[in-house]
Amino acid sequence: MFIRKFYGKNMKTVLHQAKSALGEDLVILSQSTLEDGTLELTAAVEPVQRSRSEGNGGLESEILEIKRMLFSILEEREVTRLGKAALILYQELKGKGLSEKTALEVVQDLAAGIPAEELLQKETLHRELRRFFSSRIQTTQEMPKGKTCVALLGRTGVGKTTTLAKLASMERFLHKRSVAVISLDGEKVAAREELQRIGSLLDIPVVIAHDRRQIPKLFSLRDRVDTLFVDTPGKGLTEKGMRETIFDLISICPETGFHLLLSPHYRRDVLTQDLEEYGRLSLTSLVLTKLDESRNVGGLLDVILTHPVPLSWMTTGQQIPHDIVPANKGFLLDMMLES
Repeated sequence: MFIRKFYGKNMKTVLHQAKSALGEDLVILSQSTLEDGTLELTAAVEPVQRSRSEGNGGLESEILEIKRMLFSILEEREVTRLGKAALILYQELKGKGLSEKTALEVVQDLAAGIPAEELLQKETLHRELRRFFSSRIQTTQEMPKGKTCVALLGRTGVGKTTTLAKLASMERFLHKRSVAVISLDGEKVAAREELQRIGSLLDIPVVIAHDRRQIPKLFSLRDRVDTLFVDTPGKGLTEKGMRETIFDLISICPETGFHLLLSPHYRRDVLTQDLEEYGRLSLTSLVLTKLDESRNVGGLLDVILTHPVPLSWMTTGQQIPHDIVPANKGFLLDMMLES
């Protein structure tokens, strides 16, 4: 994996630099704000696969690529049987970021419901696509009643701290509930400072676990508030210490609702990995973040379609308590079609 750091005044500027240097397939590893206010973004990209002459690794890559091509040819033949309009739609959906499997499923569904020639009529096509996506994506915005723990999960840089602040603000001022925040990620100085600033802004208690042994004591806050938000480390479930941290959380708060944050900045395979890992926790919802920073949401929608977890919220900027709205399937579809 080739890794580089980029610097700038805001995320849009830095992300543009990163994509120009590494391409659209880059993976965001982390982001942080330096003392002078400069944003530091660490991004990576997988190197181009080597040729067969460079060893068995190259040979295996070639075999995988051949299998992928054969699969693609078979699917395209299947689409061709549905007519020229279906093939055009299939190729367009792949170009929007959907996988071949999902694009084929969409085309087969639409072709079974309307005449082939209507697939090329924009108004009819958009209506049928909206029906397809709406029938396969669930949404929810309900927070549990009574005392509850809300844990946000996701990679470093996906926007957990800012999203936590927005949700906590809604609970505090819109729903008139008492709120507190516990951070299980005591390693990152910038994140600790940001949480303390948020606590002061919202006038809510914020405590940080610097050591696993502190966690049970800190959770005494649960008895004093209606909603306890939990900020977790930006790690995968299989990374060192993360499984133990989640086990502690479940042991202390069995009623915890786990909400996984996903961003269109990440590649489809990365999003799939996160959903498959954290899906073992019976996720309550998915929160889609930083939709204002990327118009290419095809890969994100593809993953959502193949993992039946309801969407709850979408974030569209950095402003607290603003820039968060209920998940809107039509909005996401329009974003994909316009990209």
